[in-house]
Amino acid sequence: MAELRKISGELGDIYISERAIAQICAKVIGEQEGLRTPRQARESSGFLGTITQAVKGDGIEVLKEKDRLIVKMVLFAVYGARIQEAAQKAMKEVKARVRELAGLDIDDVVIEITGIVRE
Repeated sequence: MAELRKISGELGDIYISERAIAQICAKVIGEQEGLRTPRQARESSGFLGTITQAVKGDGIEVLKEKDRLIVKMVLFAVYGARIQEAAQKAMKEVKARVRELAGLDIDDVVIEITGIVRE
């Protein structure tokens, strides 16, 4: 994965990668009510693990297109959650947390709900 941001200081350079941004996003989703990454869904759903195997890893992709930073997430909703509300809250939190921790502004967050899991 390519660097998204380079920070130069008197002691050297720091590079923030796409993988680091994806891990921040996964942590944020883990803290949200009603949504799970595929990895979180596999860990908590038992027999539904075979369904969630279709999506590898955390289902989070960080893209840099020209001057735009886009995060695409394939997620599972927890049964009974208000999907639209949970997804909108997650979008706001992902943008805020990445800005806070990495100093990067995300232009778009795209969430695809690919299935429903039990809590």
